[in-house]
Amino acid sequence: MNKYFTTKTITTLAVITALNLALSYVVRIPTPGGYVNLVEAGIFLVALLGSARSGMIVGGLSGLLLDLLAGYAAWAPFSLIIHGLEGYLAGLIGAKKPFANQAIAVVVASTVMVVGYFFATAFLSHSWATGFASIIGNIAQCAFGLIIALAVRPALNNRVTLN
Repeated sequence: MNKYFTTKTITTLAVITALNLALSYVVRIPTPGGYVNLVEAGIFLVALLGSARSGMIVGGLSGLLLDLLAGYAAWAPFSLIIHGLEGYLAGLIGAKKPFANQAIAVVVASTVMVVGYFFATAFLSHSWATGFASIIGNIAQCAFGLIIALAVRPALNNRVTLN
């Protein structure tokens, strides 16, 4: 078996994905185009404590499954790609690096998420105006996730081992 996909790694990422999904599903704030949730907190934590691959897996699966469970199936493919890329970039830039690098990583990843959902919203609604209207909610969602992840990360730094 590949050293990156050990039973322990797969199990750990599955449990973290489930926890992130549960947290994000319970804490949902409705908005005109959908909802705001805490999915970024889990994505950023995994990416910063683990790796780009871990962030991509948890990000993509969390976003996809959350949309399917919440009744937004049309958004699921977009969430898979956008949150997967978000987690990948956060891990690529900030995994196991100093705080400044991690702060930059989550800002870059958040920018990708906001821009990605701008285009996804505009595409699904057939309206650039709706795409622009989604920006504020997505920035707020990323800001909450960024704050939670950067605040909790030091407490988990030596306690969680991810590949």
